[in-house]
Amino acid sequence: MTTRETPDMLEQRERAAESGFVHERDVAFQAHARRDRMFGRWVGHLIGLSGAAADDYGRTLMLSNVEGGSDETLLAAVRTDLAKHGVFGVRATEERLQRKLERLGALADAHLRG
Repeated sequence: MTTRETPDMLEQRERAAESGFVHERDVAFQAHARRDRMFGRWVGHLIGLSGAAADDYGRTLMLSNVEGGSDETLLAAVRTDLAKHGVFGVRATEERLQRKLERLGALADAHLRG
């Protein structure tokens, strides 16, 4: 603490740092949820869904992952659905799923950060 800083100034700095941290976590959460929803919508189209059905699939996938799921859990669910529809390994490979998830993550993050 320099001679010009007061305890109130230090407290204000702490609150600002905490606020910034909370904001960053909120943006990261929103970006992750948005990424999962877009990914689900894309997968929905691969398995033959369109319109509201693809949106619902994306929303369901997002909600299931928000409730504590990891990327691997998300990908496992998607692989299962794609395999059921005969698409996994044909129109959707493991590599393609990974790349799409990464690209959508970057897109969601960029959109939220402006």
